[in-house]
Amino acid sequence: MLELWDAARVLQIPSLVQKTEFFVGQMVSSDSFETVYTKARQYRSHGVICNVKSFLLGMFEDVYYSGQLRILTYEELYFLVKSDQLRVENEDIVLRSIFQWVEHFEMKVRTEEAGQGDLEDSSPYGHGLCSNISNLALPEEATSKLASLLRASRYGLASLECLNNLSKHPLCQNDREATLVITDAITYKQDNSTHGYRPPYAIQRALDHPDIHHVGALAEINQVSIMILQYNHWFKLPICPLHAIITNLFVFDDQLYVTSKSNHESLIFVYNNKEWKFVIDLPNNDFIVVAKGSCIYLIDGTSSSVNCVSPRETPVLHSEIKFPDMMRNPESALDFDKSILIFCSTDSVERSTVISLEVPQHKWTDCGHLKGSSKNLVGFRNENNYFILQRDGSLSQVLRNEVDSRINIILIKRLWSIQNSLRGAFIHKDYLFLFGNAPIKSSCLRGVSGLFWNIEYWYRSEDTSNFVQMCMHEDNIWWNRWATFSDDD
Repeated sequence: MLELWDAARVLQIPSLVQKTEFFVGQMVSSDSFETVYTKARQYRSHGVICNVKSFLLGMFEDVYYSGQLRILTYEELYFLVKSDQLRVENEDIVLRSIFQWVEHFEMKVRTEEAGQGDLEDSSPYGHGLCSNISNLALPEEATSKLASLLRASRYGLASLECLNNLSKHPLCQNDREATLVITDAITYKQDNSTHGYRPPYAIQRALDHPDIHHVGALAEINQVSIMILQYNHWFKLPICPLHAIITNLFVFDDQLYVTSKSNHESLIFVYNNKEWKFVIDLPNNDFIVVAKGSCIYLIDGTSSSVNCVSPRETPVLHSEIKFPDMMRNPESALDFDKSILIFCSTDSVERSTVISLEVPQHKWTDCGHLKGSSKNLVGFRNENNYFILQRDGSLSQVLRNEVDSRINIILIKRLWSIQNSLRGAFIHKDYLFLFGNAPIKSSCLRGVSGLFWNIEYWYRSEDTSNFVQMCMHEDNIWWNRWATFSDDD
């Protein structure tokens, strides 16, 4: 068939070229890949190259282990590592293939410049990688390509062993941007403070785990409901007989926890295998809850202390931290960077006090003031920034000064003028999901269209708990129990 394709091109018979290209595109395999791809590039056959891409999406690993991925163009490899349809056993293979390709690209540039012969590949850093590149400076073009390809991948899913190994690779050490990418991934893997949040680079590809769903969870009185973010459909979870009023939802180790108040105490439960399991009971029933690091922090304004609960250990009540003298009347708390930001009311309704609790050092820091009320404010993050949205519609960005580590809160704009008790906000893919207790005109939300591509706003006038994001296995979802909430476009 390849000979017929050659003949059709020589004879310049369009109908025959079209037919042979169709059949050639269907015969792509691990054995014929390099030959077919090389001819397709030579003949500039868009149709055959598309067939090659489709083949590679499903057989990426086989071609990687044969060392043939390095013949792809930058644009084609970028398409593959970014695709949600790429099927790989793990992301380690994707990252190693990127280093393999960039290394081949770099050696090709050097060979062309020096007039040397063929390249030889052998490296301890991954299959087919070259070990003799030493500490030579990488060409600027190769440098930018390495960082761009890494960012296109799901590098947050790679193993720590792979990330640590690649961080020592000369290509990475000579490339500041690539080093930052790998360092971000290592930090993400080591830091469990991102409970419920997955940055884009750590979201599973669609075909890897079709039974895992990204959901938003919310409680109303004693009923927890979840929304499948992909479909915007709400479902009810089973009711626990001991839930009187659920006051908080939070995510710890990718499991959904609740605190519910009963008489003068609070009960903590975890949801697993379609049932609620008891964790611990605590005195008082008015907590602000933040899951961060290895603990769940329950901020208790009544006792002026923070209870640290560690479900991984026995006993689960880990320790108690007393408030500093400067802190009183906590109203909200957010997980930011290395700290828990606690927002407290003051004698003035025009500002709130901001206190930082570093984790795990448990060091208190006065972070100044926030303009306006701190009640029912919410925080959310994207890959690079952290935002605060207050009930009066004030949208601010939280920044940490690199020099002295001080935290600054900068107002961006005010989105609405009414008082809206916010329950939660998070970014998933290109959407910002918001939940409040009042309808909002869509024109108000267009004010952040420059920051977020799409906005989904949901509301419920009755009292509801906080709105959180997590991943949930479909076996834990009751698909026949619908729940209804209101949304505004």
